[in-house]
This record gives sequence, C-alpha cells and structure tokens, in this order.
Amino acid sequence: MDLTKYPQFQLRLLTLKLLMMKDKLIPNDCDERCINSTIINRAYYSSFLYCELWLDYVKNFRPIPLTEFQDTTEIISEHLQVRNALYNFGEKRIKNELKKLSFLRKKADYDPYNDLTLNDVSNAINHMETIFNNLNFE
Repeated sequence: MDLTKYPQFQLRLLTLKLLMMKDKLIPNDCDERCINSTIINRAYYSSFLYCELWLDYVKNFRPIPLTEFQDTTEIISEHLQVRNALYNFGEKRIKNELKKLSFLRKKADYDPYNDLTLNDVSNAINHMETIFNNLNFE
C-alpha cells in the first residue's frame, strides 16, 4: 500500500510545509495566530483521516454516519467513534494523541481570542507525527 498517494498523507505534507513557510504566509495586517490555527487544524484533520483510513484498511471498521443513527439521543460523532475504535483495537496511545489534537483544534477553530502558542503548534505537529509514525498498515 503506497500511503503517499492518499490525501491524508498529502495533507500531512501540506501541514509540514505550512509550518516551514509560516513566516512568509502571514499577511502584513495579521498576527501569527492566523497561520498557527490553520496548521493545528490541518494537523488534526490529516491525523483523523489517517486514523479513519487505518481503521478501514486494517480493522475493517468504518464509523457510522450521523444520518444513519435511528435514535437522535444516541448520536455519536464520527470523531468520537474513531477514537473509541482506536482504543477498542488496542491503539490507546494513538487514541490519546488524536484526542489531544482534537482539543488543540477546538482551541484553534472555536476560540479566536485565545492565543495559540508556539508550544501549541509544536504539540500539534508532534501528535500528528506520532500518529503517522505508529499506525502500521501491514
């Protein structure tokens, strides 16, 4: 399986490129938060989609789409389904990395007045790399 051809892997490469070029990408009238939030968001989604691909390819697991839940009081987001499945298939560390990334993404996406530190960006990249480097597709 050539993972480099999958959009999840390519999104990871884009995220790393954004990190590398971030100083050149910040518009003159913006602060660093605008690019930091984008890097964190992309780190999360590339990792989430990679985990979803791993679960499908290796464990034959696919999350249930929200529209297929019969009882609306029992809806579980696809993001939580993926984290739960990682845990259930023995990937507790990866589940925890994805959860930490999820918290950073929520901070980046939904709290625009909360500063994003260089440490937040570094942590997001480290979580992403841990996920990509530790899920085995063989």
